[in-house]
Amino acid sequence: MIQSSAIQQIIDDSSFQEAMADLTKLNTDIILNSDVTEKEIREVCYMKVKVINEIMGHLESLAANKKINDNKWKI
Repeated sequence: MIQSSAIQQIIDDSSFQEAMADLTKLNTDIILNSDVTEKEIREVCYMKVKVINEIMGHLESLAANKKINDNKWKI
């Protein structure tokens, strides 16, 4: 079972945040500096940025599960 507290520690880690930001910036820069004829390169970099965003969103969702479960109504 995935422990939301462990995921939260990963998300809060400044080195992890910096690495994800660097990857996003690197791929965004490649898109911005690509030649008009380099459509495939731009598409690959766009997909990489989307994957990074999806991974981050998924990790944040997993980390929020504990907060959600703690705030549910107790019957």
